Amino acid sequence: MSISLEARKLAIIERLAEMEDEIIISQIENLLQPKVDIWDELNAAERDMVIKGIKDLKEGRRVPLKDALDQFRKAE
Repeated sequence: MSISLEARKLAIIERLAEMEDEIIISQIENLLQPKVDIWDELNAAERDMVIKGIKDLKEGRRVPLKDALDQFRKAE
């Protein structure tokens, strides 16, 4: 016999009420947050950069990863 969904949820709530571990509580909060599409979080300039990057890749304009990382490190 399987436990009903309601009984499982109640058991989780009871365990959560006794929980003192901040890390686990934070992880549960993250799980319960609505999923956000990163694209929606970008501003217009950032979106344009992504679109340009994809276009460059499709047209064969690529930079080796090592070179890109070197450029990034120099910019810091």
